[in-house]
Amino acid sequence: MNKLIGAAAVTLATSFAFAADPATSAKAVELACHRIENLVTLKKIDDAFETKFAGITVDVLPQSKASDPVFRVTASVYAGADGKSTQIIILMDNQARALSNVVVAGSAPVNAPEWPDTDSVNMAENSLHYVLEGWQTTKPEVKPFYTDLKAMRLTQAKDSAGQILAKAEFLSSVVSTTLTVYLKSDGSFLSAEVK
Repeated sequence: MNKLIGAAAVTLATSFAFAADPATSAKAVELACHRIENLVTLKKIDDAFETKFAGITVDVLPQSKASDPVFRVTASVYAGADGKSTQIIILMDNQARALSNVVVAGSAPVNAPEWPDTDSVNMAENSLHYVLEGWQTTKPEVKPFYTDLKAMRLTQAKDSAGQILAKAEFLSSVVSTTLTVYLKSDGSFLSAEVK
């Protein structure tokens, strides 16, 4: 009986060790947005990271040992008058779990758009949902932005009626096209295009 329980425990442990696929760069960016929200809520970082968020980049790092970080995600707020932006750099493992973060000071943001119904990091996160889910359904051209996302930039736009929209532009390291996702001012999806 003990041998049977031992064999079952080894099988179960092995299953869990190999069950989780490594995260993609898009998933790392989405989880970094969640991390930023949590750090702001805990008052560990300035709320400008949530309200004046401008964009994010992700680098896949080489690993020399299993404990080395896999992703370096750098989120920036809008730049100050001198062109310098405050940033947070988050190092993550292959499951996109945060290992550490550090804030790099910049200048106070200027010319950051105001969002009437939600905050800018929430807009970024909502636009990422299209990347995380869209390629699996009817939009295979979105897959390079899911697997090999390298940057996302968030700006404000207006539609023909003058309504405020969020415009999220995504770049991939494997294609030269840009994925642009438009959201309504409440953060709900409006449209997307790859050009």
